[in-house]
Amino acid sequence: MKIAFWSPMHGTGATANLLAVGMELAFSDKLKTLVTQTHFAMNNLEMPLLGRNTAEEFFQDTGLDAVMRHFKSGELTEKQITNCSIKIGSELYLLAGTRISNKESYENQVIQSMVTRIISVADRYYDLVMIDTNSGCTGQSYEIMNECDLMVVNLRQDRNMIEAVIKDEFFRNKRIFYLFGNYDASSKYNLNNIRRLYKSINKNNSAGIIYNTDFMDAITDGNVLDYYAENMNADEDFYDMEFFKSVRETVGKLLDYIGGGKP
Repeated sequence: MKIAFWSPMHGTGATANLLAVGMELAFSDKLKTLVTQTHFAMNNLEMPLLGRNTAEEFFQDTGLDAVMRHFKSGELTEKQITNCSIKIGSELYLLAGTRISNKESYENQVIQSMVTRIISVADRYYDLVMIDTNSGCTGQSYEIMNECDLMVVNLRQDRNMIEAVIKDEFFRNKRIFYLFGNYDASSKYNLNNIRRLYKSINKNNSAGIIYNTDFMDAITDGNVLDYYAENMNADEDFYDMEFFKSVRETVGKLLDYIGGGKP
């Protein structure tokens, strides 16, 4: 199953949400999960998962660029996609983003269509392929979302933002899961009240991941994998446990929404 993580604007926590959900799906639910991203010059998944000091040469034969070279030469195989991906941990794989230095070249329609096709091919070999798409109304993001089986729309507890998405014709009759990052349950616009206000958002297709300082610091420091693996099974009285509970609740709802168990 292909799942696109998208947000109407930068800064809503879409990348952090994808990282948390991806690690939970791979480590706890044992689903073979590939994560990738389509940002140009903002490789937001690589640094949190691999560390701040990963040499650029490390990516020479990996990532979307390497897969594109195979794609141009013929039919993609499971081995080629696996060889171009980086195994992060139990059942979690990273397909690094582009290293193309020219934005105009990367945004070429041929390249963008190729990226969309690669994601569809990768879907054959993984339980889940999760894509961190560009925020906003970009052509590539909409193309990828059209190809995906599910869109996770990442929002703030902001009525203007919520209503803009609900009113957007693109999202009509689409399969959407609404995810509120940096969630504050004490807000006037908590999930219960949001669901009362908007009929399209309900208990089955929405969740919130609460803000957690340690998790966000781990993303910035490039050791999010260690933080998550070391703390996900901590005791109930662990001070960050509410964050992990919110991630687990989100993943449980997400799996129920897409049918439960292995997609």
